[in-house]
Parts: sequence; C-alpha cells; structure tokens
Amino acid sequence: MFSTHCSVIGWRSLAGCLLLGALAARADALKLGNVTVATRDAKTATVVFDIAWEDSWRHGSFHDAAWVFFKVQADEKSPWQPVRLTADRAVNPTGYSSGKGTPLEFVVPAGNDGFVGMFVRRAAAGRGLVAARGVTAVWDLASSGGVKPAPEQVRVRAFGIEMVYVAEGPYYLGSAGSERNRFYRMPVDDPARPSTQRQVLDQVLSEDAGTPYPVTGAGAIPTGRRKGQLWAAGMTPEDGGEIPASFPNGYAAFYCMKRPYVTAGQYAAFLNTLTAAQVKARYHAGVHGRAIARAGEAPNAVYTAANPNGKSSGLSWADGAGYAAWAGLRPMTELEYEKAVRGARVCGPNDASPSFWGLADMNIGGHYERPVSAGSAVGRAFAGTHGRGTPIPPPDWPTDASGIVFRGQAPEPVYLWLLDGEAELRPAAHLWGKDTIDTSDRLREETD
Repeated sequence: MFSTHCSVIGWRSLAGCLLLGALAARADALKLGNVTVATRDAKTATVVFDIAWEDSWRHGSFHDAAWVFFKVQADEKSPWQPVRLTADRAVNPTGYSSGKGTPLEFVVPAGNDGFVGMFVRRAAAGRGLVAARGVTAVWDLASSGGVKPAPEQVRVRAFGIEMVYVAEGPYYLGSAGSERNRFYRMPVDDPARPSTQRQVLDQVLSEDAGTPYPVTGAGAIPTGRRKGQLWAAGMTPEDGGEIPASFPNGYAAFYCMKRPYVTAGQYAAFLNTLTAAQVKARYHAGVHGRAIARAGEAPNAVYTAANPNGKSSGLSWADGAGYAAWAGLRPMTELEYEKAVRGARVCGPNDASPSFWGLADMNIGGHYERPVSAGSAVGRAFAGTHGRGTPIPPPDWPTDASGIVFRGQAPEPVYLWLLDGEAELRPAAHLWGKDTIDTSDRLREETD
C-alpha cells in the first residue's frame, strides 16, 4: 500500500502511502473522465474533469478521498510527463472548484516533492456515492517543459487512487502477542541473549514479550534491549540505536490506499504512459501477462486489463516502487502499517480487528504487505520522500528486499523468489502436496 502527503493539513507506503502488497479483488469503481484543458493565463491552465466513486464517507476527522493526478503528452511522438499543479494554499486553493454534484474539498500537497497531484474529498459530512462534473484543477504550465494546452496539440489523462485518512496522534506498536516480527516494549534491562537456534525460536514464539510500545511523537525512537526501549521478535531494529526522526513513524497524519492492492487497470494505465525502455523493466509477459495483455510492439504497444478492478499479479518491489513514484506516492513503513490497522487502540494479544480508520480488507488474512522495515539500516534510511511523477523512485527508497519486511498472510500458498536483490512472493498452489523432488523440478522449470 502506498501513502501520500498529509503534513499540509496536519508515508500509506507515500504523507501518502502505498502498501506494496498482495492483491485483492475489487475497488469501489473510481471513475475519472471527460478531461479537458483550457488556457487560464500566461502561466497556468485549467484541467477540468468528472469524478465519481462509491462508498465514500466523512465524519469528523474520519474520511476517505481520491488521490488524483495527471499526465500530459505534447504529441504522439513525445513521452508522457507529469502535470505539476499550482496552488496558493494547501486546502481549497484559488481556481479549484467542485463543479456540479457532490460538494468537494481539495488538498494540494506542496514542497519539493509536492504539486504532483491532489486529494479530492467530501466537503461536508456524509456517506455513499460521490459524483461531480466539471471539477477544476490548475496546471503550472512552466513545469511541463513548455507544453501548451492547445486541445488539438496535447493529450491529458487523469488517474486516481482511493485513499483513507489516518489522523495525527499517538498509538501503540505491537499487541503483546505472538505475531512474527512483532514490536514490543522491552520489559527488563538486557535479558539473556538467545545463543542457539532453539532459543531464538522460543523468543520469537514467546507470548511474554513485553507490552505494546507507545509512539507519542514524531521524533526519534530509541531501540534496543534496555527496559522501556522498542524491540522486536524476529527482524529486530538496531540494538542501542534508534529509528531516526526522518523515518515516518506513524505519528504524523497520512493518507494511505483504501485497499491493499494496485488493480490490473491501474497498472495497465501506468504501462501505457511509459517509454519503451521503461516498460521493458516493468512488464514481463510471463508474470504480469496473467492479468494484463499486450497488443502490438514497442514503442506502440498497448496494455489492457480484462478485469480492470481485479488482481494485478506478480508485482515485484521494483514494480510497485516504480508505480508509486509515477503516481506521486511513497511506500508505507511498517510502523505506519500498524497504525493504519489498529489506530490508537491498546490491542490485546494477536489482535486481528478490522482497520480502525476504515481501510478495506486489512488485518483479516488473505493478503501480505511489503512495508519499509525499521529492522534494517537500508530501511531506516528511508525519509518518506514522495515520487515526482515519473517511474524513477527517489534515492532514499529501498532498492531491493533488504529494506522491506513481509507482513500479513498470502491468500494462497506462495514461495519467495530472490534474484539480484529483488524479492517476490509467487503463487505456489500448484506445488502444494508435491514431494521435494517434484517441487524442485517444477521450480527449476519456472525460474531457469
């Protein structure tokens, strides 16, 4: 799951977050259409579009939203590039309007990695369908390399992802249960260190591993085996170190994807805006082709999904990171993941309650996530930078599996495939019940 910016009004992973996880089966049919462009003045243009999605809500600080962003192509031979917005303030900037239909609010994140998109959300309390026609955003023309918004010369496409708001505030890491890689507050000073494989396993499986750790601010978190510090069973943070203040620890507000997956339709739309060289790295027919078909040859290939709201199969960490950067999002951290599920609740051991904030299909089994880990130096170097609208991730993002951690449960048997630092969980239902020799033979056939 990915995240996007929230500091403007108060990381999921981008803060706007995207969880890089396994994929579920449907979205709430977010629809964007009728995109038109018109000159506004010498420096800006208006982008007008229609938007609709189901099962929306707003009540107090609890609300969902749509993350909306645009791409422009000057002519058929030119590459697609991000539309950078302009805004004189974060919330409801001048020139932005709801058009006709559901009254809307707009939040345009600023900063060096901002202005790539905007949040569209209900302007008042309510629940159900959001539908508005003639919604208006403002495009900063100077940021698009001199592209002029002449309708006969440019093409502009709108893209969107449903998001949920996770409010700023304290919360607890861990449940004092027996989850793998669980966080907890160290109950005593420097307990006996496990020295054998059996002792390590006993520690990982132990039910008595301290209490949930309170995260009370956005600053650094001390980690180690001293009483009161943050520690973990399994993939541990640095002993005697800290999770730096630059690492998104979940205290600050953020938006994250409403559902823990990128749909086949979303990934196909992403592929259709890439250059031939870029798409070569992000599409492999034997993996992605199960959900997304390719017609034609580069550079004129077209990618389509038979079930646009369905599963986009086989996304590696690099695939998901490329999509997140292109969308102006970022990966979620494992600390943000816990807050996105549990909220501010003090949970009982092995808590598996639905998301406190209204995220769908979270913490119910049947999927896994790949958030950025606090348990490795590579992961802790992540500073929550958002993508700039191209498929090139920022330099602080992990580049391979060394900076991530698997969380949750896959919907079916899987195996872990590692190649050149890339980690991918691949379907293994067809291997279930086979003996070691048969399984090894099949895996060699699939991976050679």
